[in-house]
Amino acid sequence: MAANSRLRQLTEQRCSAAGIRLTVPPLSLCTDNGAMVAALGAQLVMAGIEPSGISFAPDSSMPVTSVSA
Repeated sequence: MAANSRLRQLTEQRCSAAGIRLTVPPLSLCTDNGAMVAALGAQLVMAGIEPSGISFAPDSSMPVTSVSA
């Protein structure tokens, strides 16, 4: 969300309307990896790798070079 200008704008408007102070880092310090995750998922599906089951727990420290099924 942080690097998506439209989401930043909407979030800022909604927080302001609700009286919530929003603090977001400068755009230069933000990255969005959703597109990269989706691209990796598409590559895995095209390679015939089955999706993880619902019991698969996320691990934010897992290196992007690791693929866990």
